[in-house]
Amino acid sequence: MSHTHRYFEMLGAAYEVPSEADRFDAFLDAAMAYFFGDEDGNGQLAEDVPRHSGDDAKLESHRERISALIEEASRREVAGADSFHAVLEVSARTGLVTGNDSAAQLTGQTFPCRLDDLPLDSMAIAMIRQAKRTNQPQTQDRIVLTDVESDMEADRSRACLALIQRPKDLNDIVQVSLSYIHWSTELMARLRAAFGLTASETEILEGYLGNLSQKEIASKRGRALETIKGQSKSILRKTGCARMSDVVQLCASIAFLMRQLPSEAPTQSAETWVTPTRGMSFLNLPDGRQLAWYRIGSGSRPVLFVHGYMQGPFFTPDFLRRLRQADICLIAPSRPCFGYTSPSRTRDSHDQTVVRDALALLYHLGHTRISLCAHHGGAPHGFRIAKALGDRLGGMLVVGGTIPFDEETHLPGMNPMSRFAAAASRHAPSVMKMALSVGLPVYRRRGTTAFLKKQFARSPSDLETLDDPILREVLSEGLYHAVEQGTEAWTRDGSTVMADWRADLDSVTIPLTWLKAGEDTVISTEHVQALLGHRENVDLKILPGHALNLIHTAPDDVCEALAQIA
Repeated sequence: MSHTHRYFEMLGAAYEVPSEADRFDAFLDAAMAYFFGDEDGNGQLAEDVPRHSGDDAKLESHRERISALIEEASRREVAGADSFHAVLEVSARTGLVTGNDSAAQLTGQTFPCRLDDLPLDSMAIAMIRQAKRTNQPQTQDRIVLTDVESDMEADRSRACLALIQRPKDLNDIVQVSLSYIHWSTELMARLRAAFGLTASETEILEGYLGNLSQKEIASKRGRALETIKGQSKSILRKTGCARMSDVVQLCASIAFLMRQLPSEAPTQSAETWVTPTRGMSFLNLPDGRQLAWYRIGSGSRPVLFVHGYMQGPFFTPDFLRRLRQADICLIAPSRPCFGYTSPSRTRDSHDQTVVRDALALLYHLGHTRISLCAHHGGAPHGFRIAKALGDRLGGMLVVGGTIPFDEETHLPGMNPMSRFAAAASRHAPSVMKMALSVGLPVYRRRGTTAFLKKQFARSPSDLETLDDPILREVLSEGLYHAVEQGTEAWTRDGSTVMADWRADLDSVTIPLTWLKAGEDTVISTEHVQALLGHRENVDLKILPGHALNLIHTAPDDVCEALAQIA
């Protein structure tokens, strides 16, 4: 297939994504075929692929148009969610019920109908009857969580919030507004914080909100019934409620106030996609920009930490505990476009800005001499900073670092996603930007776990780490950090990671330790050994059984190496 044919195949696939998000995978396949041909057999770039050092004007215009289509599709979806609001009006005199189209669709009823015909649970019906008997308008609205069973969905019920009102301006009318509620991860996290619940108690509360009995919760969670009963008492104590039904209604009221009412929430990821700010500070820079940086740990031995590409300055509790034991504190600036740090003035000045930001932070903190740890894709930046520090550099550690990129040698051995990123970053930044612009909204819906599974598809060791909820959360935070400001961080930093920065590596001659994951699917152990094996100043340590997530899966080795350089 010719380059022109592959180009239009990729473009056509991209235009299908706004109307059908599931087509993103087909677009990604077409984008890979654009670079590597139909078969992608040997991992080498197709000979007819054009090389662009900057943006492709034509492709940029298509990218902007597709982004606008995706934004419009998202806006329509939100509008559709907002319109899902079933309104019932119950006559206090006759008991007959009328409703709007949404109410008819939700309840499966033809209006008018009797109150007893509504597929609401007994508590909701009782509260509506109570409102009917009240002769005067209610001074306070009632909010109740009710299960709605529809004839059109006989095998399932939908948890809805029912807002029951007796408006002053509507004589003889009780108004009931029904809105579907999804007990999302974000909403449960807020309820957990509001009540001070443990993670286990939050899971049990989620069961009650799903209308499960204690036995059903115990069975679903794989726990003893007595454990569920004990933790239920703890939930009652913390919420100040006498009965679990009161807790459920309290949660319903909170959910109503938060307006967490999507119409098709099961297809939408509930993640916030917000970069964490714990331990973060800002530094105003001389060029008018702002640098966000993190202090990780409270030890007296500081180490400058240069974060990875997709993995930011976020760590597991186990890693932080080992930092405390070693009396180490990591000083971790976010690079331009990452997290909350301002972009560099131009794309070409990105690398120099990274170095200037790091030096400005160290000057601000009063560190005249400091050791440095570079993680993964932060390695090229780490060596440039080390070079700029000169004799102020104490020691240096590289954890799972990338190496100066050689296209012919390294490209074939990479996993498919990394190979695509390398080719796009080096030769077609506009393709990279299009993939990110099209893909980011898709994965905001699917969630970070779906993205990470795609990224780790060829790495069994890394896939296993996703079974750990703590590590999965840390990896997700790194992804939020990378896309907080959109796609530009990946474009700018990606070109740095996939460049030949051998001169920067050669410039650092002090003794340094390099930890290499034995099962890394991006850079092979053989290539790292070939590059570093003859360097007398490098202590290369291969850690078998670890892969891309080395810094999290081998905290003992990493913190021991940190302690040696701090």
